[in-house]
Amino acid sequence: MSVIQKIVALQHLDSQLQDIAELLGDLPGKVNALKDEESSLILSVESGKARIKELNLELNKFEGQMVDIKGKIDKHKDQLFLVTTNKQYDALQHEIDHLKSELDKIEIQSLEFTEEKESLEERIKSEEENLESLSRDLVGRRKKLEVLMNNSSEEKAKLESERNEQRGGIDGATLSRYDRIHNARRGLSVVTVQRSACGGCGAFIPPQIISEVRAGRGPHTCDSCSRFLYWESA
Repeated sequence: MSVIQKIVALQHLDSQLQDIAELLGDLPGKVNALKDEESSLILSVESGKARIKELNLELNKFEGQMVDIKGKIDKHKDQLFLVTTNKQYDALQHEIDHLKSELDKIEIQSLEFTEEKESLEERIKSEEENLESLSRDLVGRRKKLEVLMNNSSEEKAKLESERNEQRGGIDGATLSRYDRIHNARRGLSVVTVQRSACGGCGAFIPPQIISEVRAGRGPHTCDSCSRFLYWESA
């Protein structure tokens, strides 16, 4: 087998492997992105629920404190009617004012925590709905990816084995040149000569080169796109 025949065979194997990759497309990437999004949502829901638990504990504590302070205020108000001096009256009134100030602070905190809790509950509800939809989508995409991968994995393994064997029969310099063209020309390193033009870029190929390509001598490349040239027999 000539060098150009070996390169043509390698190109054929690479093209088949490329077809398999295109069949899978960006599905693996999409599946991974969905998995990341699912994990992020799950984490957000869990942290939100944990925070709601903390808020409930604080709100219960505030409720107890407010009941206690209101009881003390009522008690001091009752005592106002029993005092006999202005000094005692002023002291009780001062304590009532202080308790009212404390009560206002707790009520404001309680209101802020209640608003935070309601906001979290809304967010969690929305995230759980999104999570349910996302999980269904992810299951569907995983199944599709699994089917495609199962169908193509055996063929891909066979082609990769043949490709490695084929590459082993090509000299290093030619193989390095092939790989450079393969990367630069979107996986198409070898093209046919079509009449008097390169089958890759359409550039003119001199008659002498065409004659040698037809005779299997070379390998020759296109001066314009650098692809290897070969002659496809009818």
